[in-house]
Amino acid sequence: MTLDEAIKLKTELLLEGLTITEDAMGTVGEGGLEKVFWVFEMTPFEHKGSGDGSRPLPNDMLLPYDMYVDVRYNPNSRFKVSLSGNSIILLKNGLEVCEVRWPKRPDFYDRKTSSGELMKKVASVRGDCGLRICFDNACNYFSKNEQCKFCNIVPSRQRNRKHVVTVKETQDIYEVVKEAIIDNEICPHLAMTAGAAADDGLGNLPQILEGLKPLQKEKYFPVVTAITATRNHEETEYLCSSGISSVAFNIEIWDKELFSEICPGKQRRIGRERWIQSLFEARDLLKPARALSSFVVGLEPAESLLEGIEFLSSNGIFPIMSPFIPMVGTEYEGKPSPDADWIWDVHEKATDIIYRNLPEAFSDEIWNGDIGICPSCTTTKLFFDFMRRIVPRENPRRRTSQKSVEAFI
Repeated sequence: MTLDEAIKLKTELLLEGLTITEDAMGTVGEGGLEKVFWVFEMTPFEHKGSGDGSRPLPNDMLLPYDMYVDVRYNPNSRFKVSLSGNSIILLKNGLEVCEVRWPKRPDFYDRKTSSGELMKKVASVRGDCGLRICFDNACNYFSKNEQCKFCNIVPSRQRNRKHVVTVKETQDIYEVVKEAIIDNEICPHLAMTAGAAADDGLGNLPQILEGLKPLQKEKYFPVVTAITATRNHEETEYLCSSGISSVAFNIEIWDKELFSEICPGKQRRIGRERWIQSLFEARDLLKPARALSSFVVGLEPAESLLEGIEFLSSNGIFPIMSPFIPMVGTEYEGKPSPDADWIWDVHEKATDIIYRNLPEAFSDEIWNGDIGICPSCTTTKLFFDFMRRIVPRENPRRRTSQKSVEAFI
């Protein structure tokens, strides 16, 4: 299997999902990392075992080339994971494709904070290295029926109440970060996000960032915050001086009319122009390529998406991309996923544009996680994988990394 074939396989798995046999499902509890719906339920179908922990889905899956991919349940998929002897095998249309493995389960998942909360309900791990925290699983846009049409942060919280604490306390976050990043060094970086705050501002993020400062003095670790755009320059200045290494103001859709239609809360509460201005302000305050903006790939024509990639990258903003899937509980539930070849074509063209305009995004620092995420924990996206095609390098291997797996075809 070539690198391109592995990336195409990951693309298909993100778009199509998979099923898992009962015997293979049983291996998830044998040291494998179970799925925690920490912010979204990124599956086209609800899985009957999710929520109660008795038959959890695996969180991610290791493919050849040390490439992790998010596990998404779809009973109609051509892909199936099965047990063959002591090996876990991925099949496509009944034919063996490759061996796969589940990420290792960190010890802190079974520990509790001093307040009594299970640590995995406060923070979870992606891939083999990324600590993820949604510090507030509520979203003000839902209360006003202005939510993004592809988003299920609130329905996911309602269906999976056993997975997460809705609003995380600063002390609980401090204790889990100390455990996972400082004391045991399972995760080298941290990504935090939340739904839109009630005041359309920073919510309780400033209190959390102030609480983490003692740990950052003890040891440097990159932090990215993916939140709504700031309301003014003062908020951007505070955020960029708080100890974060990067910030993601995710505009999602570039076309102006589609942005208003698909992301009505973002347009009505903050506005597209302020969203872009926030990115420019963060660009001027942070290191190069540390102001990020994600696009949902598959909800607008390629032409307008690539226009947005060109505009942002030529202005020092690092565009990152997430393939659209019709998640359960969204207004787009039941819609078809984009074509895998179309997703490939858009990612290939976008990556070429970013490399031409913003080569700093391809630096070793960013590859190793200095924007709070890295190729080994970005399991729901493909942009790092396409960057690897332009600047060849190995994916970072962490303390909990599994051994490489074998590709049969």
